[in-house]
Amino acid sequence: MDWTLESHARSADDPSPKFKDRLRHFTLTESHIRERYFDCGEVDFEWERHQIYQINSGSPNGASIEERNHYFGKKVQRVFEGLYQTHVPHHLIHVTCTGYVSPSPPQIYFSHKESSPNITHAYHMGCYASLPAVRMAGALSHDHENVDVVHTEMCSLHLDASLHTPEQMVVQTLFADGHIKYSISENKIGPSLKVLGILEKLLPESLNDMTWVPGSNGMMMTLSKEVPFKIRDAIPGFVSSLCKKAGVNTHEVLKNGIFAIHPGGPKIIEAVQKKLELSEEQVEKSKKVLFERGNMSSATLPHVWKEILDSKPANGRKVLSLAFGPGLTIFGSVFEVNL
Repeated sequence: MDWTLESHARSADDPSPKFKDRLRHFTLTESHIRERYFDCGEVDFEWERHQIYQINSGSPNGASIEERNHYFGKKVQRVFEGLYQTHVPHHLIHVTCTGYVSPSPPQIYFSHKESSPNITHAYHMGCYASLPAVRMAGALSHDHENVDVVHTEMCSLHLDASLHTPEQMVVQTLFADGHIKYSISENKIGPSLKVLGILEKLLPESLNDMTWVPGSNGMMMTLSKEVPFKIRDAIPGFVSSLCKKAGVNTHEVLKNGIFAIHPGGPKIIEAVQKKLELSEEQVEKSKKVLFERGNMSSATLPHVWKEILDSKPANGRKVLSLAFGPGLTIFGSVFEVNL
């Protein structure tokens, strides 16, 4: 938090405590996020030594979008080096909405290897991208081939410290960096989640409530105050349609299911929990990931799924996932615990 506020103070050339206090009023507090994971830089947070946000009088916005994407490409190649020392899947789906270079980091990494997976790119869908990625992976796995999905999200890469609006302060203290890999297969490979159904819906009259577009100095996000309320009002009907598609009883899922709610912010989790009358136990893993890691965009729901499996839930228990992104789009799925 202090580092983020310091970046804005340097950009505005206003070191006064009054300036920082005014911005702090709009940031997410420690009661909602304890530690925001941050992968844009090497080890330390000392401003003068940071590679991305070198603010100077000639460039108050920091690095250009070209420089940020170049850094993203180099960093993500190192992520793949850590993930793939031996095993190579038949297919690999690379998911991100925070950095784009072509050839992509996985293409470059595997180009130096004796064997390479078939690579599909699932880019720029935002926070709900894990669910279309699972849907694609399910189609690819029908040939009895294993599919890996890898998320590499570096939201912190797109800090623009020259924007001091309340909206941007929320965005810049909410979003975090996260990487994760998981596998989809028709063959059971240990404790897993069986996919029963996936559904999406674009909410009418919401196209300007959430956007994610390229700017000169990084990706730019708009986030309306209406988002939690529009999601809240649409959720009951959406969950009913999703459960029908998955072939499960809506009442039973609402009463006993585990809910993996993408933590677009604390208000979204709380709004969905209250509207669907969910218990604290049903949403605790979503709140845990937000508190401990922040909103990692598309990498967030997979982290929630991991928390759910690690908690060893009862075999056969249903897991209903909900994610939200630009559009305003709601994406949902119903999984079944398969131990």
